[in-house]
Formats: sequence, structure tokens, C-alpha cells
Amino acid sequence: MLERKILSNSYMLTAIFLAITIIHHTNASDVLDLTQEDFDSAIQQHDTILVEFFAPWCGHCKRLAPEYDSAASKLKNNDPPIPLAKVDCTADEGKEVCSKYGVSGYPTLKIFKNGEFSSEYNGPRQADGIVKYMRSKVGPASRLFTDKSSLESAMEKASDVIVLGVFEKDGSSDMQTAFMKSADKLRENVYFAHVFQNDVEDVYKIDRLAKLDEQVRLN
Repeated sequence: MLERKILSNSYMLTAIFLAITIIHHTNASDVLDLTQEDFDSAIQQHDTILVEFFAPWCGHCKRLAPEYDSAASKLKNNDPPIPLAKVDCTADEGKEVCSKYGVSGYPTLKIFKNGEFSSEYNGPRQADGIVKYMRSKVGPASRLFTDKSSLESAMEKASDVIVLGVFEKDGSSDMQTAFMKSADKLRENVYFAHVFQNDVEDVYKIDRLAKLDEQVRLN
């Protein structure tokens, strides 16, 4: 009888341990918790990162939380990974960051790229929508065309305006850098494309590239 009780208690303890383990894994989140101490290093570490600025008492934040967690789990396995993070604006460790980025309502979501603020998040608030929206933010914001036929084909098929940038082959001009940043911020609403001068010079007779580049440097 005593042996049976010992075995019974042993099984019970094992079951409790397994239950605790399952609960722990269920509650684990892939969303990064950031504070003013690690915020800058976190956004510099990742090419693209989505940050939620929230308050624990906020009803909209509470409704977003499970969707945000689910999206984070899916996007961490993306290629490349797209981390999701959050900052508690009511905590002493988060107030300074929230103030720096002008957060006045909750939740506020912002996209950061290469250590800098890129754009506001204006996408869905459901997990699948967040995943799809953020995947669209990864990769070049402007499409490179290397020949006349593919560029003209894209222009013919375009249902809206195409913003075309023409740059020198080495891709190091200030004008190209400014163009790419604008493309990244406006990629939701505008189709951006770019070519290198030597690839299209004979077709479009572009001879003012140096002057335009010089104007960018002066401004």
C-alpha cells in the first residue's frame, strides 16, 4: 500500500511538472522587450524591426498582444528574420524612448531600418496581416532594371506613375542614397525603379546626371 502511494505521488509530481513546463512554453513570447538601455543597439542590430509602443492598461494593446505574439513567432523564422519588439511607455525604463519618437497614443507601431526610424506602421492588426505587411517591407524598395526592354515593359504595364532614378554605375552618389531612402518610406503607395546611366544612356539621352548629383550635394 505504501509503495502504491509513493508511486501515485511520483506520478502526480511528474504531471504537475509537465503542466508547468507546458504553461511556461505556452506563455513564452518571441516579442523583444526593449528599454532605453538596449533600444538603440536593438534597432541597429537588425535590418528591419517593428516596434510597438504600448501601455499595459490600454485595451487596444491588450487585444493586439496575442496577434503580435503570433506574428513575432512566424517572422522570426523569415528569411531574413524580422523581429518584433515592444516598449512599455509607462515604465521608467521606456518613457524616454517613447518621448524621443513622439508617442502620444497606444498602441503606436513604428518600423525601423538599419538603426533609423523608417516609417509608421499602417498595416493590419491581425497576425497574418502583420506578417504579410512586414514581409513586404523587406528587400529593395526600388526595382533595378538593367536593360531597355524590361524597363519599357514595366512602364507599359504600370497602372500608376513610376518614379525612375538614374544613377552612376558605382551606386555611391548622394542622390542615389536619398532616392533609396525616399523609396523605402513611400513604397506602400509609389512604384520606384532605378537604372544605371550606362544601361539606358543611349535610349533616354541622359546627359544631366552629373549636374543633378552636384545639386544634391550642394543642398
